[in-house]
Amino acid sequence: MNSPGARGSNTTSIGTIQRVGVYKHPWRVAIIAGLASFVDGAALTVNGIALVIYQQTIGLSANEVGLLSAVVAAGLAIGALVGGRLGDLYGRRTVFIVTMLMIAIGALAPTFSTNFWVLLGGLTLVGLGVGADLPVSLATIAEAAKDSNRGKMLVFTQVMWNAASLTTVILTTATSGLGRLSGQILYGMIVAVAVIGLVLRLTVPESPLWLQAREDRRNGVPTVDADKGRIRDLFQTPYRRPFIVLSSYYALALSGSTIVGGFTVYVGVNIVGLEVSDIVPYSLVLFPLAFVALFLFMKYVDTRFRIPLLLIGGTVLVAGLLIPVVFGFSLVTLLAALLICSLGATSAGEPLARVWSNEAFPTMLRSTAQGFVFTFGRLLNAGVTALIPALIAFNPSVAYVASAAAAALGVLIGWVGFRKGRIANTFERDQLVAPDAATPVA
Repeated sequence: MNSPGARGSNTTSIGTIQRVGVYKHPWRVAIIAGLASFVDGAALTVNGIALVIYQQTIGLSANEVGLLSAVVAAGLAIGALVGGRLGDLYGRRTVFIVTMLMIAIGALAPTFSTNFWVLLGGLTLVGLGVGADLPVSLATIAEAAKDSNRGKMLVFTQVMWNAASLTTVILTTATSGLGRLSGQILYGMIVAVAVIGLVLRLTVPESPLWLQAREDRRNGVPTVDADKGRIRDLFQTPYRRPFIVLSSYYALALSGSTIVGGFTVYVGVNIVGLEVSDIVPYSLVLFPLAFVALFLFMKYVDTRFRIPLLLIGGTVLVAGLLIPVVFGFSLVTLLAALLICSLGATSAGEPLARVWSNEAFPTMLRSTAQGFVFTFGRLLNAGVTALIPALIAFNPSVAYVASAAAAALGVLIGWVGFRKGRIANTFERDQLVAPDAATPVA
C-alpha cells in the first residue's frame, strides 16, 4: 500500500528518487537548522526575564512590558503561519536565511535601545522571525534525515530549546546585580547566536527533496510531492486526518503543560507565599534530568516503542499535574510537579508533535502544515495563558485539574490518530532506493 506521500507508481517513484540528492552530513544540517529552536527558547525565556529588568532600570511601565511580551507571542504565531507557507513556495534555504537575519536585526533593538517604540519594532521582528523560521528549519531537518534517525534529529531540536533556557538561567544568575547590563547581555546572546546561525546557514544548500518536487512540478511529472502543495489539500483526504489530529494534540498538550512551565513561580509566590529566590535556583537541578529524558526518547522515538512511550509520558504528565491537588500546595509539591511533568512531556508533548508533523505531509505541504499546527497551538495557548492567573486566584486546584484534563485529552487524540500506523509516513518512499543511489550534496 502506498503512503499519502508515495509517488504515483513504483516506476515513477524509483526513477524520481534516484535523481534526489542527499546531504553528506545530515547531523550538521540538523544542528545548523536547529538553531531556530535555540533562538525560540532563548527569545521566550529572555523576554520574560529581561523585560522585568528593564521595567526596573529604564522605566518601562507594566502596560509596556505586557505589550512587548504580547508582540513576541503574536509574532511567533503569525510568523509560523506565513513562514511555513513561504518555505514550501520558495524553498527552505531562502526563508531560513531571511528569518535568521530578521532575528539578528530585531534583537539589536532591546540590546542597545531604551526607546519603547524601538523596542516594540525590534521584538516584533524577533517574534516574526523566530515563528517563521521554526517550521521551515524542522522541514529541512526532516528532509536531511533517514528513516532510521529522523525522529532523533527532530527531538534533538527540543534539546537545543532546553539548552537555550538553561543558558539564559545561567547568564541571569551570573549577571544578577548588573542592572540594565544584565538584560543587554541576555538579548546580546540572541544577537550572537543569530549571527552565527546566519553565517552557518549560508553553507547549507537547498533541500534536495524540495528541489526535486519543484522540478517535478515544473516538468508536469505526476507525483504527490509536486501536486499536493495547496492549502486546501490540508482539508482533503488523506491529509485532513493528520492535520486535525496534530493541531488538536499539539494545542492540548501545550496548554496542559503551561501551568507548570509558566506559572510554577507565580503559584509559589501568590498561593504558597514563597519568595522567587526560594524557587528559581532549584530549576537548575531539573535541567540535567530533562536532558537525560530527551536523549532517552531520542533513542527510542524511531522504533516501535514510540506509541507506548506516548501513553507512558501522558500518564506521567497527568500524574505530575495532580500532585499539588492531592498533596497540597508547597515548595516540594510544586517542584515535584515541575520535574515529573517535564519528564512526561518529553514523550507526550512538543517533541513528538515535531516528528509527526514532518512525517505526515508531503514535501510541498510539509512546512505549510507545521505552520498551521504551530500557529493554532500557540494562539490557543496564549488564550489559556491569559486565563490561568484568574483561574489560580479562584481555585488553584481547579487550574491544575483542568490542565491535567487538557493533557489527557491531547494524549488520547494523539494515540487514537497515530496508533498502528493509521496515519502513513510520507517518507516511506525513500526505502525504495538504496542510500547509495542518491547523489550527496554538501
